[in-house]
Amino acid sequence: MACDVQSACWAGRHGYADSEVWGVPSRASCPVPVTSFPMTSLPAMFTCSAGSQRVPYSLVCDHRQQCADGSDETFCVFAPCSGSTPLECATSTQCVPLSALCDGQQDCLDGSDEDQCHFNVEQNIRTPPSPALVNFIPLSSTKNDQFPFLITPLSQSLDANSSSSPCPETHFQCADDGYCLPLFLLCNGVNDCPGREDEAGCGRVSCRGLYRCRGSSVCLHPTHVCDGVYQCPQDDDELFCAIACPPGCTCHGLSVVCHTPFPADMLHPDIRYLDASGSALTPSRVIDHTLLIHLSVSGCGLGSVGNLTFPNLRSLDLSHNRLHDVSAGHLRGLPNLQHLFLSGNPLQSLFDSHSQNLSFPAVITLDVSGVHMTTLDSEKFSIFPGLHTLNLSHCGVDRITGQGLLSLPALRVLDTEGCPMTHFPRDLLSGLDRLQSVAADNYKLCCQATLPPGFNLVNCRAPFDELSSCESLLRSDLYRVFLSIFAALALLGNVGCFVVRTLYLKSSKSGFSVFVTHLSLSDFLMGVYLAVIGVADRLYRGSYLWDDVGWRHSAGCGVAGYLSLVSNEVSALIICLITLDRFLVLRFPLSSLRFNTRSAHLTCTGVWLVAMVMAAVPLLPVTSHWSFYSRTGICIPLPVTRGDFPGQQYAFGVIIVLNFVLFMLIAVGQASIYAAISANSIDSVAVTDSSRKSADLRIARRLVSVALSDFLCWFPIGLLGLLAARGVAVPGEVSVGLAILVLPLNSALNPFLYTINMLLERRRRGRDERLLKQVLAQIAEEDRSV
Repeated sequence: MACDVQSACWAGRHGYADSEVWGVPSRASCPVPVTSFPMTSLPAMFTCSAGSQRVPYSLVCDHRQQCADGSDETFCVFAPCSGSTPLECATSTQCVPLSALCDGQQDCLDGSDEDQCHFNVEQNIRTPPSPALVNFIPLSSTKNDQFPFLITPLSQSLDANSSSSPCPETHFQCADDGYCLPLFLLCNGVNDCPGREDEAGCGRVSCRGLYRCRGSSVCLHPTHVCDGVYQCPQDDDELFCAIACPPGCTCHGLSVVCHTPFPADMLHPDIRYLDASGSALTPSRVIDHTLLIHLSVSGCGLGSVGNLTFPNLRSLDLSHNRLHDVSAGHLRGLPNLQHLFLSGNPLQSLFDSHSQNLSFPAVITLDVSGVHMTTLDSEKFSIFPGLHTLNLSHCGVDRITGQGLLSLPALRVLDTEGCPMTHFPRDLLSGLDRLQSVAADNYKLCCQATLPPGFNLVNCRAPFDELSSCESLLRSDLYRVFLSIFAALALLGNVGCFVVRTLYLKSSKSGFSVFVTHLSLSDFLMGVYLAVIGVADRLYRGSYLWDDVGWRHSAGCGVAGYLSLVSNEVSALIICLITLDRFLVLRFPLSSLRFNTRSAHLTCTGVWLVAMVMAAVPLLPVTSHWSFYSRTGICIPLPVTRGDFPGQQYAFGVIIVLNFVLFMLIAVGQASIYAAISANSIDSVAVTDSSRKSADLRIARRLVSVALSDFLCWFPIGLLGLLAARGVAVPGEVSVGLAILVLPLNSALNPFLYTINMLLERRRRGRDERLLKQVLAQIAEEDRSV
């Protein structure tokens, strides 16, 4: 129906729609050529202060209260009456044009434009008998001797082929053979029909295909919309009737959305809402639109904003531009500003010290997300004492200076996701009794000691720290138990191994013995590392939240991490050398191609130098920014998670790639040793030193268990590191488990697998020798008796 189309177009033009006509065809079907209103989106809505009610921006600051709390009108600042609207209404700041004076219609809400008007209207006009058609006309268009309505015989207004209905679709009939009155007189609260049937049954009137007047049950036919006559109780049928929408823009009354360049001079001077993001618009081009309530110039390539003057502006979006400086002076002309968005700008100066003399208590939302700043002075935000929401996400803030956020007592929401927040004052959030939600990347911001009293921890969102808690370096007693066991085994076992080999096995001249001695020294360093971590956990227990940064950046943590990396690399390289030595002995039993004591010592010295240099690389001046050994409380940056950190490539290359390659070589060497053992077991060639061959075979068999345990320990670390490098999600708990439960395992077991087995072997050989002597003595005695 044509009426549906016109109602829909009117709804788009006026910035809102009755649910019964919303969503019907777009601008191509609108019969009003002066304006185009594509129905591609809902109109922008203004949120009332109470929060539960929303009204179109086009109806804000229109001198009519839409919000139940009146918040859509209380803040409005109106310019003095001048220009095209020079007349000021008696009891308000509403301005009307001269043509509205004494035109028979109340343009002022208080009716003052019609109060002193006098019309000479003849009361004894003969009217045609019913049925007849009644139409209202503006008084300014009538002569002094005419009524403000026109009554014509029904037979003159309808065609002969019209429908059986006595009245046109724009009218209704009072009673059988009665007058045809306009539809807008139905349910308007006034008895217009003699029998009062026009006000009967006015519960919920259906206006399907018609326009429902705002805040009433009055329905208008589309032909009565924008016809120059006020028919709606609130005169909303004549709003925005001649507003032109700039090409390429979407308009809903006084709300305009333009995402491409457009002629700003086509904007209505009383526009309320303008979303010009991506259009290259500058605020200076709309500076005369003083009734603007929302302005977005996001992504418009702005290099500066200048001093803004918009007395009614409540929301300003300057995000994703090229702004380098925003000061309080730029905002001085925005007394009603509530929401400020500055995200994504390369700001070098934000509310500098000269801004502190100004204050903007109305601002409740500040978004500076994505603005890079490693150090933040919390006092910068003191110019916004009424701030409710502060968004610092993805700013990279590592240090907060000042006295915390005490200057923001009304703060309710704080977002610091994407910020390390390594250093912050203890009273950062103290005194914020209204704080309701916190989002952070540092778990310490969600500790009870950091949050204000009474804060619900459920509303604090931060990544779970798998290693530490707010109270302790090691959050789990399980970690402490295994750490203590491995530290004791590594320290005592390797000291015992070194003493035994130095005092009791000093006669051994083989390279193997030298390698095992150096291996025990490297594993001893792992024990020292574990002991240091255990002592730190005990020392800082109960207050680790505030000691975490100090411990991780201390010399003790640095030395512990250094010793751990040296121990890991020396152990891996020496086990690889032991595998090579046993392979040479068993593959070439008659050759001199093997390690002796001197060559083994020289090789081990080289191994220690290489490992110490690799562990010292992160400490060089050019790599000191990595903070390699201070990334975690256990001082080891295992690269087995997807999180990026400075020096990750180096850690991945040394801890994952190098060790993975070494232990793959160990696996290949062990397979070769098995092959050599099999070959020697069936070799028919006489071997002159059978006892030496037998000893080498026993050592090879013991080496299998040692190398296998080392391989099974490092293989999962290498595999998880490769998976993490490929983007596979590896839980943080796995990293902690590897560092505490798997990595020290070899250092704790190696002394027992090598030296204790050697002692057991010496005891077995001693027993065999004593048995052999007994047998030989018995044979000799038998020979003497014969």
